[in-house]
Amino acid sequence: LDDKIELNRRMNETLEAMARALFKSWFVDFEPVRVRRGDPMWSPDTWAGTRDCTYMTPEILNMFPDSFEDSELGEVPKGWRIKRVEDVLELVYGKALKSTERADGLVPVYGSGGITGYHNTALVNAPSVIVGRKGTVGSLYWEDAPFFPIDTVFYVKPKAPLTYCYYLLQTLGLEKMNTDAAVPGLNRNNVYRLLFTYPSDSVLQAFNKIVRLIRDKIRLNTNESRTLATQRDVLLPKLLSRELRVPNMEAQTC
Repeated sequence: LDDKIELNRRMNETLEAMARALFKSWFVDFEPVRVRRGDPMWSPDTWAGTRDCTYMTPEILNMFPDSFEDSELGEVPKGWRIKRVEDVLELVYGKALKSTERADGLVPVYGSGGITGYHNTALVNAPSVIVGRKGTVGSLYWEDAPFFPIDTVFYVKPKAPLTYCYYLLQTLGLEKMNTDAAVPGLNRNNVYRLLFTYPSDSVLQAFNKIVRLIRDKIRLNTNESRTLATQRDVLLPKLLSRELRVPNMEAQTC
């Protein structure tokens, strides 16, 4: 059981790295645009030899422009817009919930360091991203299930696909935006003012479709690991107390 849990963890790390690399390639380094422009170092064959182009079909490649234009952020793909973070998401304050006020339940409670416990009531019932506000500034957590964010974090209300918002936030250097010398803090108005290059709708939807599949696989692996961990925690005391022996366990689990 532990081996399978560890395998799922490593698989999820690989899947996360794939999604981050895809975002960087498309929206930070603008590699498909360079390929379409015909840059000598970015021929399709060279690009395919240095990148995992599993998801780059000719149809998707043709969604990208074939040239750049000047902007306040420097050279950006032609026709793409410059936007502020506030244009694509809202950072909403979590709510105070002391450990003594929590009731037994399965709803994860998120602080800036991740899950801090569980409760029986959710504050947010839709998939979202949790952003560390106090303590671990700029930490980011994706959560598919209902959850309860406490007052040391923000949670994201997206105005664009949540997949895009999540990986965009990873590129903004939020962990360096501490605005309080005594207690580390993230000012959401400072985040809202950050500028970035926003793609065409067709490219955005293609990215979302690909990354949703990746994140669905991550979710399935995570849920399986939680089930396996529960089975392990139930079986182990019984094995140690000899209430359950391996032959009997095999019979019960087959």
